[in-house]
Amino acid sequence: MGKTYYCDYCDRTFKDDYDARKKHLSSLQHAKNRADHYAIYKDPETILKEESVKTPCKRYMTVGDCAFGSSCRFSHYTPPMIWELQRLVAIKNDKESLPQPKNGWPNPDDIIKEYFENAMIDLSSTEETNYPVWSTSSRLDDYSYLPPSLQPVTPEKMMDSNFSKWGS
Repeated sequence: MGKTYYCDYCDRTFKDDYDARKKHLSSLQHAKNRADHYAIYKDPETILKEESVKTPCKRYMTVGDCAFGSSCRFSHYTPPMIWELQRLVAIKNDKESLPQPKNGWPNPDDIIKEYFENAMIDLSSTEETNYPVWSTSSRLDDYSYLPPSLQPVTPEKMMDSNFSKWGS
């Protein structure tokens, strides 16, 4: 058998000769599959520009399905989806307006300085930490046959724990 050509976009295999490959690569189905593949990687700003020009697809908004799919000339984005795109674009633009280090990484000295300036825990404070007190039902005391992992936890049991009994 001769060589075969596999198209990742179309998920199909065919005979690998010049004419067959040229015919496949120039087909509308291949062009559509290729465009759909790369549409996944568009940035939110580009999608927002394209979708804000389009009018909403009436069939997609009412029925939830459109025969044209991703090649529809109308927008399949709902208003909440458009708002989310606008939010993502705004966040991206805010990040770009901040001064960035030359190599793209934050300066470690700035991180350390910020940590010690804004330390949340003050070690010099003498406030007492209150831990939650868990109460257990008194009915559990009647079940002496419970495995140790399910028995109520008490300070006495923690001090006198025999972990070798847990597997029995």
